[in-house]
Amino acid sequence: MNVLLTASLAAFTLVAILGVTIAADLLRGRPVERQFILTHAGFAVLGALLAIGAALQGDKRVYVNIALVVIIVLLGVMAGHKRYRTGQVQKGLILAHATLAVICYLILAANTFGIALGLS
Repeated sequence: MNVLLTASLAAFTLVAILGVTIAADLLRGRPVERQFILTHAGFAVLGALLAIGAALQGDKRVYVNIALVVIIVLLGVMAGHKRYRTGQVQKGLILAHATLAVICYLILAANTFGIALGLS
C-alpha cells in the first residue's frame, strides 16, 4: 500500500466530512464560516499534493484523480464566487462538485486498497 495514497485518502476523508457539513448548511440556508470553507479547501490541496506525489513516484493509477480534482476545485471556486457575488447558493454547482468529489474519492479509495477498476 502506497503511503502517499493512504495519506491522500486520509486528507480527502476529512475533506468529505467537511464538505457534507458545508453543503448541508448551505442547502438549508445556514451561514457557513469562512474558516470552515478554508479548512475544507486546505485539506483538499493537501490531498491533491499527496496524490501528485504518488504520481511522481510512478503510480499512474492516480492520474484520473488528479484530473478530477482540477475539475472539482474549479466547480467549488465557481460556486463560492457566485455565492459571494450574488448571495445565492448555486445548488447545481454544489451538486456537480459533490458528485464528482464522491466519484474521485471512491476511485482513490479503490486504488489505495488495490481494488482493480480497469481504468489503467
